[in-house]
Amino acid sequence: MVISAPTGVEAQASTPRQVSVLELRGRLGLGGTIVSRVVAFIVFALLWEVSAKAADSILIPTFTETLAALYETMFLTGEIWPALWVSNIPLIMGYAIAIAISVPLGLMMARWKTVDRALSPITALALALPISPLIPIVLVALGFGLAPKVVIIVLFSWVFITTNVRAGARMVDKSLVEMARSLGASERQVWFRILIPGAIPAVFAGLRIGLGRAFAGMVIVELIMLPVGIGALLLDYRGDFEAALLYATTILVVIEAVALAILMQALERHLIRWK
Repeated sequence: MVISAPTGVEAQASTPRQVSVLELRGRLGLGGTIVSRVVAFIVFALLWEVSAKAADSILIPTFTETLAALYETMFLTGEIWPALWVSNIPLIMGYAIAIAISVPLGLMMARWKTVDRALSPITALALALPISPLIPIVLVALGFGLAPKVVIIVLFSWVFITTNVRAGARMVDKSLVEMARSLGASERQVWFRILIPGAIPAVFAGLRIGLGRAFAGMVIVELIMLPVGIGALLLDYRGDFEAALLYATTILVVIEAVALAILMQALERHLIRWK
């Protein structure tokens, strides 16, 4: 009786897939990261609970009281959702406008020295100048409404997106551009085949930083001059000494910002897997 040797496909099917050392290290590293973060959160919650009880102050709620207030404002009363929606409308509009302005501006500054020389003083001034003192000026110019909030959010975020995009596009190897031009590539092909793909990692880095600045602008403008939405809730809770609800609302805003940042990172990994 002749027994034939198994083919390559049969041999692969009959033996389990070997896990590589790098894959095993990746799994162990991911598990260790999750465990360390859970432990850090538990330690933080315990320290908060013990410190708040030791302080015994009406202005410092315990961790469990804050969680109860968070559940109340999200599911029982639901008053956080209309306020969050009112605040997110200018945030979305201002952040979208900042992206539409800043990304092309950063790319043009990286590509053409004339544009860079003309706009570098403006970006340097915008980085050094605090935006909060400009809020009353914007309100005087545009009045009280949606427009000033959108403008202030744009002012908070645009320069950080622009500078990151400019720096990322400048890191693209210039020899690639020169080679493409020598082979007859048009300006459009240089942009869409070399500059924009090479600058995408820096673009997403700038978008993440700009998103954080946009959130800061949203909260600051509501707390300082336009107490609506989240700002109105924070001021009401502070005035009524409802510290647990004040902390819970702040935590929910932070959770939203972190969730959006995580979604942006997932989008970045999906779009630029080659990174």
